[in-house]
Amino acid sequence: MSQELDLMRRCRGMQAAPIPYYIDSGSVRLFADSLMDPDPALRVDPSQDPSGGGRVIAPPTFFGGATGLSTIRAGDPKGMFSLPLPVPEGWLAIATGDDFEFFHPVRTGMTLVSHERFEDAREKQGRTGRLIFFEVSKEFRTIDGTLVLRRTLHCVTRPLGSGATPASAGAEGMEFPSGLPPVTIGPVTIRYLSMFAVATAEPVDIHYDADYARSTGLPGVIIQGLYKTALIGRMLKDWLGDPRAVRRLTVQHRRMDLAGATLTAGGAIMSPFPVSLPAPVTCRVQVSNERAVVTTMGTAEVLVPESPRCREWLRQELTKERTAQ
Repeated sequence: MSQELDLMRRCRGMQAAPIPYYIDSGSVRLFADSLMDPDPALRVDPSQDPSGGGRVIAPPTFFGGATGLSTIRAGDPKGMFSLPLPVPEGWLAIATGDDFEFFHPVRTGMTLVSHERFEDAREKQGRTGRLIFFEVSKEFRTIDGTLVLRRTLHCVTRPLGSGATPASAGAEGMEFPSGLPPVTIGPVTIRYLSMFAVATAEPVDIHYDADYARSTGLPGVIIQGLYKTALIGRMLKDWLGDPRAVRRLTVQHRRMDLAGATLTAGGAIMSPFPVSLPAPVTCRVQVSNERAVVTTMGTAEVLVPESPRCREWLRQELTKERTAQ
């Protein structure tokens, strides 16, 4: 075991001081704008809803307002978490995956309290040198302690300048000829990435500072992994018509996408196809760029609701299935 890994593994079980996140309609709108989501339900005028009032149900993966930035300075190396983890000096940490579990809807007017915990770390020799993978869990609870959502953030840290996985290479994805209705957005410029960083209170410089990103050995500004997770969440919300229908979302970020990319989120049902609604289903999901390179992939667990939108979708899919037979 290397000295760097030993120092990180000594932090297993470490917990951060609770961090409050206020859910305001302005931050929900900023989150939606950063994802180019035109959903009018996410655009309540803050002046008409000054106290939140629970009128807006936030999109999947949204967990906090911009007020969370008040305790984090620009350039802070922690960025994605508040734990003082012993990431080796001169090493860069990058998100490699996300696991979200949703227990209750996030609504405007809520105050959520984040409880962070360092879970574990392991070391691996990669093509570009030594890599240390680690996980940080975050539980978001209401003031009275009700668990609203849980996020496990998967990361890798490596020495600066040791190289990066080329954005032009991709993971093996899945074709979705008759899958879930896809969502395409772009180009995803630095403007949208900086808006997203503010909306999620995760100010990580490699996502909006090109000079800094290149100084770390990256080819340029990279799109946040959480951004692509959130885009999948948007695709599921748009399909189901209700953000509360998404129960779990687990993804791996296999390759990077650079600022300026055009991204498409898509998916297909893995579990037995429903014949009636409501129905719990498991889906494969992925994000690809304008070159059809799949850079993020995973699974989602959803409850397809009984609604006119979903009934029509089910009718069309069952018709396709009968026609194919």
